[in-house]
Amino acid sequence: MLGYEWITLLPEPWGYFHYGWWDFTISVLVNPFLLLIVAGFYKWVVWLENKKTVPAEQQLQ
Repeated sequence: MLGYEWITLLPEPWGYFHYGWWDFTISVLVNPFLLLIVAGFYKWVVWLENKKTVPAEQQLQ
């Protein structure tokens, strides 16, 4: 992620990204946490999909 971000910050014709108040060092510090949050959310969704549910026939009884 940081490599792609660094390439986009290069001068033209390669770079096309402009930060504003954000800085590359902030990305270095924040991106690992964001990646962990996304990975945790993915694992949670997979867990929910694989969770055993009660069949509809048993729910009616």
